[in-house]
Amino acid sequence: MSIILIFGFYPFMPLFTTNAIVIRSLDYGESDRIVTFFTNDFGKIKGIAKGARRSKKRFQNALDLFSHLRLIFFDREGMGLVRAEGCDIINSFPKIREDLKKIFYGTYLLELANEMAGEREANREAFNLLHSFLSILDEMETKEETLRVFEIRMLALFGYQPNMRKCDFCKNGWEDLKTGSLFFSLQKGALVCERCSRGLNHLIPLSLGTARLIERISQMELAKIHRLKFTSQALSESRELLPRFITYQLGKELKSLKAINSIESKSKSEARNPGEASRRDQFETSTNVRNINDSNK
Repeated sequence: MSIILIFGFYPFMPLFTTNAIVIRSLDYGESDRIVTFFTNDFGKIKGIAKGARRSKKRFQNALDLFSHLRLIFFDREGMGLVRAEGCDIINSFPKIREDLKKIFYGTYLLELANEMAGEREANREAFNLLHSFLSILDEMETKEETLRVFEIRMLALFGYQPNMRKCDFCKNGWEDLKTGSLFFSLQKGALVCERCSRGLNHLIPLSLGTARLIERISQMELAKIHRLKFTSQALSESRELLPRFITYQLGKELKSLKAINSIESKSKSEARNPGEASRRDQFETSTNVRNINDSNK
């Protein structure tokens, strides 16, 4: 990060530079854009890019979703929106933009970061996590496990880490929980054993193996996480648990998650009825793209 004091047209307004990822971008008026950046030094900030839709030279199409860039902006306390003055693209993650499924997955990562992060609350670990997973999505095959690992790490970084080490009521740990059924309480954000689960609501069945995996992922070094393998049971249980827990904590379901569920259902339908699926392809693809665009409004 660097700070320069600028005098003249913007009196006493400091000029900042920082690395940023575009997580939302909306047209505003005839030529401007309102952009939400997730930055390395300042956390989530919102800014206006004057003339961004007219000036191709000034912003170089850098204000599209996913763009990792070096952002230059003016800011003054009390102004609300910062004023984006320019930017240099570091990585546009082109392979994400070329693959519909990667677009859906990537948009979910951006929306989750946008909803969890507070305004101007610096969180370098979260910035590095988002950048790392966009790089993985850009470079590697699209896998559902990528979403689940990202969800677990984001929950941990923003103070929502589920307690997977012991029953929230009787405090029995993994050794004592090997027998009997286990549940996860959305309300408590923690494990609940069979004996303590009576009369409780918002419970999701969970195996001890999946609970251990989620705990491991939340604690491991980021560089080592991708060595872990999900069993089919762990993937199924985490798919049921993690999005619901996030929805419970945020108080709403993310639009991009709805879109992902739609294309996953479509893929299963295609496997069962390939002829019927081919006739729906064009319509459903255009509908899903509109859903992705709506997630940025």
